[in-house]
Amino acid sequence: MPYGSTAAQEAEALQMKELAAEIATRLAGLEPARSKELLSSFVTELFLAVAEEDRRADRRRRQAEGIAAAKAKGVRFGRPAPPLPEGFDSCRQAWREGRMSLRQAARACGMPASTFHDAVVRQERAAG
Repeated sequence: MPYGSTAAQEAEALQMKELAAEIATRLAGLEPARSKELLSSFVTELFLAVAEEDRRADRRRRQAEGIAAAKAKGVRFGRPAPPLPEGFDSCRQAWREGRMSLRQAARACGMPASTFHDAVVRQERAAG
């Protein structure tokens, strides 16, 4: 093993060696022509699997780059937030001034308390 390899890498290398030995043992008991045919098929499948994994990794990388570029341009993902109910600003102000509890303000707006709080925070961040 190369210097600095981890225990997991060493375990994987050992598994690959054991797998190679098992394949060689099974092929040794077959006719040479059949052995060559099976080995050829195995190598082909192995290369195809590696190529497919590379293709998937490349697609994930390109997708991540596209998402990052879109976000840099300000593209928003996901469902848009529903419009805030009428009277939201007065309930928000009453809650911030302590005239209403969070639950009272949320109930007055017809919203769950967590949704009301998230909307308040989102609106205040947007305001600066």
